Amino acid sequence: MNFAHSLRHRQRGVTLIELMVALLVGLFLTLAVYMVMSNFESRRRTNTAGSELDKAGALAMAQIDRQLRSAGSGFAQAASFAYGCALHASKSDQQILPAKDALAAPFASVDPGTLGVFRLAPALILPGQTTPGASGKASDVLVIMASAAAWGGVPAPFTEAAQAAALTLANTLPFSRNDLMLLSDEQPAEAGGVAPCLVTQVSSSATTGSATNALALAGTWYSATVDKTAVTGYSETGTATVLGNAGLGRLPEFVLMGVGDNNTLYTHDLLQTTDTPLQATAEGVFELHALYGIDTNTDKKVDLWVSPTDSKSGYGLSDLSDGSLAAAGKLRNIKAIRVGLILRTALPERDEVSSATVTLFNDINGLTHTRDLTSSERHYRYRTLESTIPLRNNFL
Repeated sequence: MNFAHSLRHRQRGVTLIELMVALLVGLFLTLAVYMVMSNFESRRRTNTAGSELDKAGALAMAQIDRQLRSAGSGFAQAASFAYGCALHASKSDQQILPAKDALAAPFASVDPGTLGVFRLAPALILPGQTTPGASGKASDVLVIMASAAAWGGVPAPFTEAAQAAALTLANTLPFSRNDLMLLSDEQPAEAGGVAPCLVTQVSSSATTGSATNALALAGTWYSATVDKTAVTGYSETGTATVLGNAGLGRLPEFVLMGVGDNNTLYTHDLLQTTDTPLQATAEGVFELHALYGIDTNTDKKVDLWVSPTDSKSGYGLSDLSDGSLAAAGKLRNIKAIRVGLILRTALPERDEVSSATVTLFNDINGLTHTRDLTSSERHYRYRTLESTIPLRNNFL
């Protein structure tokens, strides 16, 4: 009997209370592990998102910096009579400038002063002309123009009026076959403003050199007339400036830069030098805003920062894009662009993690840009990135 009693005692197991205590202890341990893992994952996700945002911002600013530092290259020496000229261009006998149709999103609402008419300038700010889907607020667009010429960009004067498919110059040494060229006129237009400019192309069979005066025109970007602007409209006061070479792949960059949907920075190639003019170039960009740095006393230094929305400054969009000689002079006074980017993470977080406002340019009195954030927007993390970029070719 003692053996049976001992066996029953050993087989009794745990009581219900002991089981409940064990379950409760296990539950607390599981909850603690979950909280540790959850906090770790949240910190990891936040750190990763912040790191990715920093990388995206650096890439976006590097793209903008590269474009702006080259702005005006190749045609800055024609600034006194070419800045502000209305650009005319065709590709494969189809007019591309002035633009006859709306551009692709996010640039569908872009208006550079006169709808569809883009004017020659190293850099121009179109204030509030895209509305990114994530932001829902106006964002600025940059218009940046630069050639890819191998030579110094000195305009070659005509020696007689142009023919429909040929130019006569003192010599054709600066030109090569398949060069893209900008035709401009030192003589003001009939209305007293800057004469229109025409993008055209040297023939692939042209003869060039110091002893040759005639330069034949033909190719993808050649057309005798584009929107009433004809090659024959350029008299002996005309000039030709090399923009690049289509045969060698050295193509000019006349681009728009702005923010579109999905926090993405886009560029649009105005001269359609590629089959896909619209390109996504960087992610994570929530908004873009910019200011002009102005040389007010011709000492080649920035003396004044101006908002492109300030019509009283004389540097509003209408002041710079009316095609007048005064506008051309103002374009030459722009020596730098201050660019500010607001960056945002892609995914929201559970709690509000950002303050109620994001600011740009807070070191410039009167020009601070403040972006108020809604309650739902504060569930994302933000970064701001600013850079002052000189227009090196405008210091000539």
